[in-house]
Amino acid sequence: MECLERIDHPGSWVKEKYQEVQDLLREPEAKCDPNKLYERKVKAVEILMEILEALTHCKETLCTVAAAITYLNLGILQADLEDRGLAKGYFRKCIDLLEESKLTAEGILPAVSVNNQLGLIYAEIGSYEEAKDFFKQAEHLYVEFKRDVSRDPVHMVTIMGIEEIEGDLCAKSILEKLHTLTLYYLAQVCRQLDDKCSFALYCHRTLSKQLSQNKITQDLDYVDWALNAATISQYFIEQDKFPQARHHLAAATYILERYSEILKAKGTRETSESVAAEYENYDHRSADVARCWAKYGISLLGMSRERLLKKAEQEDQDSRPAELPNEVCKYSQTEMMEDPRFVDLEPELESVTSKITDGYLLDFNDARSVFLNVRKWLAEAKEYYTFENHASDYAWIAQDLSQAFKLLAFFEDNEDRQARMHKRRTDILEEVIEGLCPRFYRVICREIWVELAETYSEILDLKIDRLQASDEKPTAQVVAKIERLARSSIKHYQSYLSSLETKKSEDGVESFPDDLLYPALYTYFHVGRLYNKIITSDVQQKIENMQKSTDAYSFVVDYCDKHPEKQDKFNKYEFIKLSREFVTLLPLTLDRLKQQQINQQ
Repeated sequence: MECLERIDHPGSWVKEKYQEVQDLLREPEAKCDPNKLYERKVKAVEILMEILEALTHCKETLCTVAAAITYLNLGILQADLEDRGLAKGYFRKCIDLLEESKLTAEGILPAVSVNNQLGLIYAEIGSYEEAKDFFKQAEHLYVEFKRDVSRDPVHMVTIMGIEEIEGDLCAKSILEKLHTLTLYYLAQVCRQLDDKCSFALYCHRTLSKQLSQNKITQDLDYVDWALNAATISQYFIEQDKFPQARHHLAAATYILERYSEILKAKGTRETSESVAAEYENYDHRSADVARCWAKYGISLLGMSRERLLKKAEQEDQDSRPAELPNEVCKYSQTEMMEDPRFVDLEPELESVTSKITDGYLLDFNDARSVFLNVRKWLAEAKEYYTFENHASDYAWIAQDLSQAFKLLAFFEDNEDRQARMHKRRTDILEEVIEGLCPRFYRVICREIWVELAETYSEILDLKIDRLQASDEKPTAQVVAKIERLARSSIKHYQSYLSSLETKKSEDGVESFPDDLLYPALYTYFHVGRLYNKIITSDVQQKIENMQKSTDAYSFVVDYCDKHPEKQDKFNKYEFIKLSREFVTLLPLTLDRLKQQQINQQ
């Protein structure tokens, strides 16, 4: 370029030297011997320092931008050579030189790039606030430059005197790619800073940019894009923003369907190892997206239940009908943010979104429609996550299905059908727990044992409530059913308790870890309650059941008495107060039963 020709060196010298740097670094790192790669980078640094020395003699604006680009390249190389201190110094010199020209056609690419690079360095050392500042500056520069739609950026190699290589990205595409990286980096630092709202928003913007770039570059990673879209949906689900969650899940499904067509055009799994690997990845991530859809349905069922319970509670308190909020879940005014949508995809997504609602559920028919979708998605997920190859995931999927049945039962008025739904839960979970080794899957087994115990207990309560409402004498069949349910619940609670480890203090007092203390004591309370629910006319059996009930309550009370340092925590738990009452009352009943037994003999 003319300005570079007026440097003391020959006019083509800077161009030739910069071309040397390009040639040294052109070979992909993965294909290069690590020692040779290090040597090449060191050599490139030496050449760039020579270029920098030459550029200091030129005071024109374009030479200043060329010097800034040289500092940018030096910083990138030093960062690769793991000298972050030197890299930061070079990057800051680059920023200083670009102060007057950062929003010009020549300065925008190095300006955005250097802010991204500095942000990365601070992110790598855990200084996420500082990193965010640099990424935000890169974002601001892009937005300001794009305000003038008639202006295009100039390629950095062009500024250094080199013609753009055919096949390489044009300057305009490079700017878009740099901005996509900015948005991606902002998403990551927002996640580290626990700013979930901004994390979701920047993830969405990143995905939107990737879609728009794909129209030009055709290099979209379809599977990765779909997985990221489905992952963002989980944030919206947590915030009860079901329209936004459904939209992102639908986009994930649509993109996977497009990729499926591309994959079929490549051949079958038998075509080659690489194609087989692509099919494996597609199956894996399709199962993950199906699980995300299932979480959506389960959360919608759960939030709809909570909403109806609050309505009923309000009616009880006010003695007047309570109005439900709008049926479609939306952002509240206090947390309003832009509604993130993939506008270009919306027409294609309708066929997906039409299969499930994004509004709250009001009755059994609404809930059943969602439940059937959840069951279908979980069945799809199990096609990949088989018990033989993915035991943990298979167990979690089974737990999700159990949860879906539990939530559906809430919307069912008929007690017999409720009981059948809970019975399906026990069938699902019993099948899983029989195949899991507690030694290797202790945490999952504990979860399933407790859920099974609770489910049997829920069926038991339904049976007892129905019996009490009828005022009829229980038949032998009903009595036997109640006992089986109670003992099944107790069995799984005991399995859970047997898996817990305690530590013994110097004075011989055994203690549960803090994270297991509440569930352990509460489980003992439940065991005591269950033994009291068994119906029998046999006095000896009554005595044995009541003794076991008393023992369970006594364990809770004794544990609390042996740990006076935790009394403030214990006083918050209502079940501990009840345990103390039962420990006082049950022995009196036990004595009467024993006396009754003596009198019968």
